[in-house]
Amino acid sequence: MRRFFFYLKHAITNLRHSGHWTTFAVFCVAAGVATVVALRSLGLAIDDSLINNLRQYNHGDINASSITNFGPFAATFQRGEDERQVLRPDAIAWTRDWVAQHNATMTAYALVSNLQLTPFHTDGFTKPQFTSSFLIDPQTFDITGAITAIEPAGVRLKDLFTGGYDVVISQNLAEAQGLKPGDEVRVSGTDQPFTVRGVVSTDTEASINNILASFFGFAYFDAKNATLLNMNSNPNTVGIVMPEGSSADEIEAAANELTSLTMFREINATPWLLERNQELADLIGRFIVTMGLGAMLIGGVGIMNTMLVLVGRRTMEIAALKTFGLKGRQIGMLFMGEAFLLGILGSILGVIVGLVLSGAVNVYGEAFLQQKLPWRVYPEAILYGVVLGMVVTVVFGVLPIVMAAKVRPAIVLRPNETHVPRASVMQMLGALAVVVVVLGVIAGQIIGPVVDRAVDSIIAPPSPIIIGIALVAGTMLVLGFLTGVMWLIVWFIGKLPTLGQIDMRLALRNLSSRRLRTATTLLALTAGMFALSAITYFGLGTREIVRFQFAQTLGGNVMLVPLVPSEVAQTFIQGLLRLQGGVEYSTQLNINTARLRSVNGERVRLEGTIRTLPLSVLTRETDNPEVTSGPLLAGRDLTDDDRGKNVIVMTQQNAFGNLIQGFDSLEELGITVGSMVELSIQGRQMTFEVVGIVGTASRFTPSIANAYIPPGIDGLRSNYRINVVQVEPEQVDEFLTNINKIPFVFAVDVSFIDGLLKRVIDQLAAIPTVVGILSLLAAAVIMANTVSLTMLERRQQIGVLKVLGLSRKRVLRVVLLENIVIGLLGGVLGIGISSLGVSILTLIGTGFTIPIPTEATLITIGLVIASVVIAWVATLVSARVAIRETVAKILRYE
Repeated sequence: MRRFFFYLKHAITNLRHSGHWTTFAVFCVAAGVATVVALRSLGLAIDDSLINNLRQYNHGDINASSITNFGPFAATFQRGEDERQVLRPDAIAWTRDWVAQHNATMTAYALVSNLQLTPFHTDGFTKPQFTSSFLIDPQTFDITGAITAIEPAGVRLKDLFTGGYDVVISQNLAEAQGLKPGDEVRVSGTDQPFTVRGVVSTDTEASINNILASFFGFAYFDAKNATLLNMNSNPNTVGIVMPEGSSADEIEAAANELTSLTMFREINATPWLLERNQELADLIGRFIVTMGLGAMLIGGVGIMNTMLVLVGRRTMEIAALKTFGLKGRQIGMLFMGEAFLLGILGSILGVIVGLVLSGAVNVYGEAFLQQKLPWRVYPEAILYGVVLGMVVTVVFGVLPIVMAAKVRPAIVLRPNETHVPRASVMQMLGALAVVVVVLGVIAGQIIGPVVDRAVDSIIAPPSPIIIGIALVAGTMLVLGFLTGVMWLIVWFIGKLPTLGQIDMRLALRNLSSRRLRTATTLLALTAGMFALSAITYFGLGTREIVRFQFAQTLGGNVMLVPLVPSEVAQTFIQGLLRLQGGVEYSTQLNINTARLRSVNGERVRLEGTIRTLPLSVLTRETDNPEVTSGPLLAGRDLTDDDRGKNVIVMTQQNAFGNLIQGFDSLEELGITVGSMVELSIQGRQMTFEVVGIVGTASRFTPSIANAYIPPGIDGLRSNYRINVVQVEPEQVDEFLTNINKIPFVFAVDVSFIDGLLKRVIDQLAAIPTVVGILSLLAAAVIMANTVSLTMLERRQQIGVLKVLGLSRKRVLRVVLLENIVIGLLGGVLGIGISSLGVSILTLIGTGFTIPIPTEATLITIGLVIASVVIAWVATLVSARVAIRETVAKILRYE
């Protein structure tokens, strides 16, 4: 016990004497711990959010639906009397009897996806807003708990409906369209204005269970107005609340009883949702913490750098202690005590900062999950961060401790020389093995269950410890390689000519004097910048590809989807378009499914087996001269003269098609220009001459069709047609508003697809963005720590420069130049790697490169400026103390 207190007292004294530099070491630990605490708190908040309020989001203990594609992106058009995805009156009557027998309560409603709202404006037209709409019985809908409005505050949903033409909208829809209670809106399918009676909280319906409501908002309509809106008056969903006190087993038994019925296509019970959401929350939480371990590793490197420098500065002290009889292992215990204290101090500070950050981090979590997240202090997150911080600090202190134990007592005889001992190869490998094993065990406990779920149905999963150790070892190898690359870059920068600039020459020489430490700092900064820029670049690059594909293959900016049979719809739509202004071009698309039977009279064989390959065949009637079948590779494209002829243009296979259909190219099937191919379409065998072969708009992503044939082919009827029109951009809003008044036609601005993609990308990028920001903050801390350690090592150099006449400002300028070079280099490298990646992505997707998406220009400039500012601030914070010291004090210290 006496030895323990001796080690502890000695460690406290040493840390106090090295106060300024110890502070930055503590910050390194704190940065990692804060990241882990904030992200773990986010994971637990997601857990709480996904398992709470399940009855509200499910609209009951049991939710039974007739919608085929039930789920987060569920959609149905409710097309009047032709709609089949509804519950007929006899099914509703049977359900009411079943509910009465079980002493339960129910509400029947319709989830509708083809309603759009447009505010009335006297000064022009506003683009219609797509919504996720509910046709409800206001008196029974809120059976799981009262739904109250934000405006007018506190009024229940059932009291907002007056029996007239009323609508209640979500807060995000109200904000997007500038609506408030009392305003009138146009609703697609009718000329009758509807009055906004109230605004409810977005999270009433918006959640992971209804992503469309999260993105675009939602609206409640009285089901009595279904006929006026040209909707089917029957509901498509039933919410059932079981009697108070019903157990999970009883709810499951009731749900299983309903599942056996053919009238419902999807049944969801709260116990099933709870199990699903718990698994999802656990997966998300582990994924989030795993990404946050990078910041913890950055903090560990900072600790190791600090302790290595302190060992080098205290060789005389260590030698003296050995002269007094302390053994190597006891010296090691002294430094272990220091690492332990650094871990404690850093963990405490990190917990405080992490709790403060968790509130801001939750905002990104809400964007990812699309529902509100509760904020509270999670003891589990605090314990998680403290334990991880302590372990990482002690583990990364192993190598400095080994080096301290190797200091020889004979150094006291040469007091003017600094002897930093070198660890042997075996000792370094041993220290590295300790790091890999300890961190591997931790990582295995986090990641292991995720791997188990992923591969359990395929192979017997390995031990989580083995998985963790393998993952950490692989990560260390990658980091080692990247550090080597950064070392070479730093070496190269140090050799660049300075054109006679003395300050720059000193800066570059200092930069390359501690290449390994500079390389690790540069790697941390580059990683943070890459994370932030890559998220933006790849999201925008993906949208550029989608826009390109739509512009080339669809041939318009508005899609018209008829909700009535095609033979009735086309005559009606063509007459409607003639009455609208601003229509430049019109295109009709008809897609058939076909099977390729033979080529030039011979059956298609793949790997010796006769096959009939499925193909999507597109027929287009258009007056848009810009529409093509794709980049022409051989032969020609279809022309107006081909109308009614049995000719075909085939699409060359791409990576996606190869994955789906199992062949690499048309040549493999023997298809070239001039080949005769036999297709089975609509039950008929038809032969076509191949007149052209085109590529795809994207070499990786799927094309709109595998083949193109001209219209007017005898005996080939249309299955279902979609109209695409090119409207003058300034008249799109007016066009959409006018069309959406017409029943049985659903008009969608093609930019809606881009908007949906943007929202999806923003959602998926939310968590990586916050991890990137936190990692960048950790990189800023390690950079400040590196500058601080550099100042400690170069005190003598600073003293000599001052003796030679350099002022404080001049010395500070040299240090600023040195670290601005690092900051600028880190920003350029991180952004450059992202730019290279998006260039490859867009080259694959469009055939030409987009190194920096147009919308990312300002973000790119901002990131470069941020990287320089980080370097500038880190230098000023950590270097000014050393530079302000007098020459006499510096040289006396030395």
